[in-house]
Parts: sequence; structure tokens; C-alpha cells
Amino acid sequence: MNSDQLIDNYLKGSLSKRESVQMNKWVKKDLKNLNYFKERIRSHSYVIPLNFDSDKAFDRFYQKIQEKKRLRKQRLKIFYWAASFTALIGLGLLYQNSELLFTEQDNIADRREANESLKEIQVTLSDGSQHRINKKSTISLKDKSGRLVASQLDNILSFEAYSSIAKDTSTTQIDIPYGEKLRLRLSDGSLVWLNSGSSLSFPQHFSSKSKTREVNVVGEAYFEISKNKQKPFIVHTPSVSVKVLGTHFNISSYANDSKSETTLMEGKVQVYNSLQINTPVELVPNQQAVFEKTNQKFEKKTVDADAFNSWIDNILVVDGLSFLELKRKLERKYNITITNELDYLWEKTYRGEFKDESLAETLKTIALSSKFSFSIDGKHIRIFNKNPKD
Repeated sequence: MNSDQLIDNYLKGSLSKRESVQMNKWVKKDLKNLNYFKERIRSHSYVIPLNFDSDKAFDRFYQKIQEKKRLRKQRLKIFYWAASFTALIGLGLLYQNSELLFTEQDNIADRREANESLKEIQVTLSDGSQHRINKKSTISLKDKSGRLVASQLDNILSFEAYSSIAKDTSTTQIDIPYGEKLRLRLSDGSLVWLNSGSSLSFPQHFSSKSKTREVNVVGEAYFEISKNKQKPFIVHTPSVSVKVLGTHFNISSYANDSKSETTLMEGKVQVYNSLQINTPVELVPNQQAVFEKTNQKFEKKTVDADAFNSWIDNILVVDGLSFLELKRKLERKYNITITNELDYLWEKTYRGEFKDESLAETLKTIALSSKFSFSIDGKHIRIFNKNPKD
């Protein structure tokens, strides 16, 4: 049987055990074979056949090989998962289990964050003036009086440290729409990356009279804080606050998520409940504080911290997410809405990684492991069962 026939059978989910071995050897034999195989997968119909038996395919093919590679000055570890189950190589990789159960109430409550209506990144200065910015443009932000507040160069929006507004401690707010991200430099030199659907409010200049530097975040942000032992940096979210002196950490606290996660890459932080006075949770590198909003309790655990800011480099790392959590991440990343018509998906959890995949490629990969069909209509995705009898 030639390679095209093998691939056709693979896409139909009808490979025999003997054919599986044959296809596996053919793909591994030459890089050209692998590239051809990947191209056939990409060009396949957007609707994945439901008779594909992903569980058996995983049993026969799947081997996980984890390789850690430092990027961004050895700050970001990316997991490259090679697998003899080559359909998923280059398209992202997911596998599933049934650890968590989500009810229909979760589906009803699943609404998009307030930034869903935004089309562009919006900056609201302390005087109330609003500016829409394009990350690729070189711009200067001025207030109503014409004073320079911030400038953007090389995809970094930098707020002035020494200028005519140096004594202005009033609040500026930045709102990021779905499908966008932004990197900015605060007036104290701290760097912040804002993820899709997030908002950050902060003073245009940190007051010399204040004993702290404080900002507010809704959504997800990665911080590299400039050191100042006399002025600790505090990040507030609706559920938790993080106190640092100078460090690198990621915080994820979207309004619709059931938990807030603070992950430390470098330095030391204290995390505490924003609504209660309690003993803070102290983190050292590669530790994470998870705050459950329902019971108002913290869980501290050891993680590979660099996987949690991989979104900076457009990498989506999925580590034990429920379908509901994965759905929300995809909606923010690709600026889409997803309608799920299959109740059994709420019971699934996923692990894996997507790097630079298109929306269609990402959905194909998830569909392969979860046995569903989908359609793309502009920015709306419908997940359904093509053949209800299956």
C-alpha cells in the first residue's frame, strides 16, 4: 500500500495495526515524508471524521519526549513534544482524560470578559482622553494639554519617567481586546506584558511620597519588576494581591475564571487574598499559588514556571485544563466565540502545546483527540456531532 493510501486510511480512522506500523516507519524514514504528511493533515477538511479512534491511536503511536529549551535570555522553557503519533507533530498536541466534571451551569455562566467589544488596544489617560494604538506603529501619546505621556517604539509602549508629568500620580488604564497582546514599560522601568482580554490601571508616575508602587490587573499579565527595596511593588486583582521587591512573575486572574494563579519565575513574592487580611503565601521560583474563588483558599504547588508565561511568545501551553478553561483561552487568543453542543466535552481535561498554529489547525488537533466536528463561520465556532449515531 502506498503512502497516499495509508494517509487516506489514517484520516478515515481505518488504519489496521499492520498499516499503522507501515505508516509510522514511512513517516520516520525521511523529513520529506513527515512534511508531506503534515501538509496532507493541514489540507484535510475542517470537519474531522468522527470515526477516528484517537484512544487506540494514542495507545499504538503516542510516546511523549520532553525537551527543554531556553528562549528569551533563558527565561522561557518551551516543551517540544515529539511523537511517533506523527499526525500531531507540528500541529500542536493534546491528550485527554476525564478528571474534572463541568455541568451545564458552567456553560450558561460562560460569558466573555468586558473587553470583548474592543477592536483595538485602548489607552485611557488620567485626564480622560482615550487613544487607540497599533502595536506596529511608532506613536506618541499626549494628554489634552499636549504634554507627552508615553511613546511607542519597537513594540514597547513606554511611559515617561522624567517629564512635565513627573508629579502626576493619577491613574492611566490600558485595555487589551481579544486576539491582541501588549508590552509596556512603566515609569519606574518595570516591564509588563498584557495578555488578550486584560486590563491594567496604574499611576502615570509613582509618587515619591508613597511607600509602595501599586497597580491593578484584571486578566493575565507577566511582570519584570525593577528593584526598589524602599518601595515594594504590589499588583492587585479582584481576588488576590502580590507583593514584590524586584522579580519576574506571571499572574492570571480573569473575571470569568474560577481561580487566580500567581507563578514565580525569579525572586520572591508574597500572595494574599485581596478581600481578607490573612497570612500571605510566600513563593520561590518554580512555585505557584492557586487561589480558588469559590472557597477563598490558596493552594501552593511546584510547577515549571516558564511554561506559564509562554503566551508572551504566542505559545499556548495546556496543562490539565478542562474543556471550559481551554475554550476560554482559545476565545481570548483568537478573538472568537465557541458554541459547544456536546455535553461530554465538559468532562474532558487536556494537556499539550500549540505554537503558532492557526485557529483551524488548533481545532483540528483538539477534534482528533475528542471526536467532534466543527464549523468556522467568521469569528464563530460551532462544535457538534456530525453523526449523532456515533
